[in-house]
Amino acid sequence: MASASNIDVDATQHLRDILKLDRPGDPVNESTPSRKSSSFNGELNGFLSDPVAHPETTSVDAPLLDSSLRDVEMPFSDKQVICLSGGDSPPCVEIVGKDVEIVASSDSNICSKARGSNKVKIQPVAKYDWEQKYYNGNLIAVSNDYLAYATRGSNGTAMIRVLSITTAERILLKGITGSVTDLAFAHLNSDQLACLDEAGSLFVWKLTMENGKIIDEIIVHIKRPDSIALNCNRRIIWCPYIPDENEENLSEDSSQTIALLHEDMAEVWDLDIIRASHSSWPTLISDIKEGFISVNGHSGCLSEGALSPDGTVLATASHDGYVKFWQIYIEGQDQPRCLHEWKPHNGRPVSCLLFCDNHKKQDPDVPFWRFLITGADQNRQIKMWCTVSWTCLQTIRFSPDPFSSSVLPGLKASLDLSAEFLILTDVHRKVLYVMELQQNQENGKAAFTSISEFLLTHPVLSFGIQDVSRCRFQHTEVLPSEVESDNVSGGVYVFLYRYSTSRQERLFQTISNKN
Repeated sequence: MASASNIDVDATQHLRDILKLDRPGDPVNESTPSRKSSSFNGELNGFLSDPVAHPETTSVDAPLLDSSLRDVEMPFSDKQVICLSGGDSPPCVEIVGKDVEIVASSDSNICSKARGSNKVKIQPVAKYDWEQKYYNGNLIAVSNDYLAYATRGSNGTAMIRVLSITTAERILLKGITGSVTDLAFAHLNSDQLACLDEAGSLFVWKLTMENGKIIDEIIVHIKRPDSIALNCNRRIIWCPYIPDENEENLSEDSSQTIALLHEDMAEVWDLDIIRASHSSWPTLISDIKEGFISVNGHSGCLSEGALSPDGTVLATASHDGYVKFWQIYIEGQDQPRCLHEWKPHNGRPVSCLLFCDNHKKQDPDVPFWRFLITGADQNRQIKMWCTVSWTCLQTIRFSPDPFSSSVLPGLKASLDLSAEFLILTDVHRKVLYVMELQQNQENGKAAFTSISEFLLTHPVLSFGIQDVSRCRFQHTEVLPSEVESDNVSGGVYVFLYRYSTSRQERLFQTISNKN
């Protein structure tokens, strides 16, 4: 917990106001004047109780636990060890512990001759050999209309390939210096694709289909001085997009706020302001006088970040072990104020920061940022937090299989838009995990309740989730006819694109329900 000398107490109360922590009946600091709350499809609330202290698509159908196991009020045991077995049976393992160790199966070892799951269907999209290592950023981005991924030409020049998901039409985006460090669409319904390269240049393209062809228009291109050293530790964080219930035009980008992480500093940009004052691209960052704000305050490389849905609070996670929260006002260009800071993993490098909010729709009665997932050491340790009390609700640790204990897991993690499922892949193993997440807002409880393991043909370096939904299994070309029946229970269907070490593939994956 941060000391009072490091935190602006008045600013922290401001964050309480923004996130509506002081509900009716809660004690309110009467010495602090009230402030107008910000809102975005419902007011933010439920945060900070102690103010000073290879591309491919995958769809995964993970079985659902029965209703008795889906109650997050269930009495968890203290510790649990889950030794995964590989293969396709059992398809799902219950999680009933607060402190859980998940041991990888020997079949997931990169040297194992075990075949990939027969519940995975792979359709190659492109063949290319990428260096097998842990990438901090994303090599792949997906929307409902397009798939984009980093690649290189025959001369080694970095480029971005964009494919139309419906027509398979494709184009190349060029002009990148060094390598692509991160890639992201504003949201699934967006036609705006952002990219950061090793030189720190920001690209934002608008993609449209005309007469069956993909047309790219660069709407923002901000360059750094040529003297800036190339750096692979750069990230893009878009402000969350949550559609209104009756919203008709889903392609409109309601938020044009974006955060860029550069080594140990962050920048928050308002793209509407930037575009209003500049009409030609590229533009040097030294020529931009308004529309962005810089955030400094970490001593280590920033690994992840998150913007509140109204764009006024930035959370940053760093390899220095801290997670910090900043008040951001771009238009006034006031200096950002640190609202809260703490070390979720006792000072170990933080590699993951995921708020468990439903970004498919927003219930105004459900607070934002109530539950938070953090990861350490390339997500070998994952913790679930309640941000009202800063209580750790559950700890998940991933361990290597006993036959390759020296090869530690290096996990990439991402939540689906509904925050009901955490998807993880291991860059050192041929496996994909789906963990079901249950939340109880009223009682301040959240926990992972099951894990499903899927063996793959190659380790996955990066992936993007297009959709996760619950379904009932009918006839599929994956499940054998003998296990199909009208009695098959519901499952989870996950559709994602992955970036493999040896090729880009499109996957369709289903699994039968746990008996």
